[in-house]
Amino acid sequence: MKNPYELRYEIYNTAKERLMDKYFQDNSEWQSFQEWKRDVEAEGNTVTAIPTIPERPVYPSHEEILAEANKIYDFVQQKQ
Repeated sequence: MKNPYELRYEIYNTAKERLMDKYFQDNSEWQSFQEWKRDVEAEGNTVTAIPTIPERPVYPSHEEILAEANKIYDFVQQKQ
């Protein structure tokens, strides 16, 4: 059985993985749109499409990871 410190660390790592996965997915989608837009504009066309990720994603901060970990911890603590 894991001690409380190991459980907290595991929850922290789970939160970090979730946010990192989202970051890399969003960043890939943002970059793909930017490359497509650059190619279309290089041909002299105007892009009117709205990207699903409007701004470049920001790498998750320690505070964001802790907030996500607290959400997971709160969920785990529920007795319902």
